[in-house]
Amino acid sequence: MIVTGASSGIGRAASYRLASAGYRVYGLARSYDKLQEMAGELANFFFVPVEFDVTKPDKFDRVLDPIIKSGVFGLVNNAGYVEPGAIEDLSMESVRAQFETNFFGLVGVTKKILPALIAQKEGRIVNVSSMAGMVSLPTIGMYCATKHALEAFTEALRMELWNTGIKVASINPGVIETNIHFVTDEKVSQLKNSRFARAYKKYLQETPRGLPASIVADAIYDAVSSPKPKYRYLLGSAREKAGVRLRRIAPDDTIHALVAKRVLG
Repeated sequence: MIVTGASSGIGRAASYRLASAGYRVYGLARSYDKLQEMAGELANFFFVPVEFDVTKPDKFDRVLDPIIKSGVFGLVNNAGYVEPGAIEDLSMESVRAQFETNFFGLVGVTKKILPALIAQKEGRIVNVSSMAGMVSLPTIGMYCATKHALEAFTEALRMELWNTGIKVASINPGVIETNIHFVTDEKVSQLKNSRFARAYKKYLQETPRGLPASIVADAIYDAVSSPKPKYRYLLGSAREKAGVRLRRIAPDDTIHALVAKRVLG
């Protein structure tokens, strides 16, 4: 299995879960030092650290071709990050950077490995999305946009691969311990003159307790190992899940007013 964004958070937890279960895991990330630490801890299992940046497609052939030739069962697309900020507060450079990592890089890696999976007539593609791909929220709207794009990509890919033997799954967690403090004191200070300064400060003060990355890793393991994996793994608190379901049935004006009041005050 190839796991992107493997050096921390969900990717790290998933790499440990899969390797300890006997899978051959290629952990890909920019932080090679962290990957080497993982390799030491996983010395009794098959874990290969690979320095890799999903935003550098010109390096894909050199890095991925040897892995693909060695034989892989599938791919866990996990690399991604949150850049908080209202739409008016984010630069276009920031917007493009989020899409390059969270979406375009993922698409590129998937397209690179796909021919080999199709040829062997089996495999798994597990995309780590978010509840933010199902419900948009103010002040993280561009992150939500990257995950909405991923949702569309994953659904189309699953249908296109329906009769190939390749299973496609979407992992949709809510708040995770690993990104729980994505609004920092530094960010609040930088945006102190924003219309949304109060909202950023509120996020910093009221961030809820997140789901352990190990829970998400267990879902990824199920998506990889189950003969009949679910398409969507919705992970989070009862409140978060209720919010997703409510979005599907409640009038738009009602939802938008409730969320705006809750987030923006």
